[in-house]
Amino acid sequence: MRKIRTATVSFLMEDSPHSVDFNLHRAKKYIEDAARNSADIVCLPETVTTNNVPNPEEEVQNSSEWARFFSHCAREFSIAVIAPFFTRTEDKVFNQATVYDSAGEEIGFYRKLQPTGSEARWVSPGCEFPILDLGFAKIGIMICLDLYFPEIARIYAMNGTEILFWPTTTHGPTQSGLEAQIRSRAIDHSLYVVESNLAGHPPYAPYAGRFYPGTARIIDFNGDIVSQTGRREGLAIYDIDLDERRQTSNVVLIHDPDDTRPDLEALTRMDLYAKQYSEIARQQKRYYDTL
Repeated sequence: MRKIRTATVSFLMEDSPHSVDFNLHRAKKYIEDAARNSADIVCLPETVTTNNVPNPEEEVQNSSEWARFFSHCAREFSIAVIAPFFTRTEDKVFNQATVYDSAGEEIGFYRKLQPTGSEARWVSPGCEFPILDLGFAKIGIMICLDLYFPEIARIYAMNGTEILFWPTTTHGPTQSGLEAQIRSRAIDHSLYVVESNLAGHPPYAPYAGRFYPGTARIIDFNGDIVSQTGRREGLAIYDIDLDERRQTSNVVLIHDPDDTRPDLEALTRMDLYAKQYSEIARQQKRYYDTL
């Protein structure tokens, strides 16, 4: 039995602008709270250092300091940390999630594959699907808009990801749409999917003028929400058993009971899909190519 106590953050946003130092202080408090609850790993939301900070582009030059800060937090509280923040590499900026183990060592990072239109003015897209081995689990990460592209979760799953983390800062286009998408990503490949998002002060609703939906949540392989914060700030925590037998609705019926991942590996026609994608890509006019 491999039980992983997983924590994810619904990060409280103030109505007035934040500073980077304010965000770092609040992030550290969430990391400490997760450690006190004996979590093995905690996930912070997308661009955690610069959320609600004016002119975040001007702050990216300090990303190496942020990396040292989160490394220190992981080591101080003996917990693995997923810390998403903008980073600069030579002349490029990436929307990156960096993973630190409980000793504060950097295990690796993921760079957002699908920046939004507004990000694309100054953020470069990543090109890799790293599976990061923490010893107790093999994890993958997708960020915000990545959720809208089912291929990302499929590639991760087929390459052996056990838990897929989704740090984000989104409220839509609709909350029900987001829930349907995140549940689908979990069901499609028998994955646990873990969301970290933003929260506002009462009233707890994005249409109240604040646009922070809260709802850090953990979705199991059946698409069920097994832990969530609701619309409130704080931590969602759940003990994920990676050795649990994952039964589905017997749609595929190769195994008895049906195990989704092995069945899909045996049946999925990746070669056919790749051919079709290649043909479509040759005709595609991509937004990034026009910048």
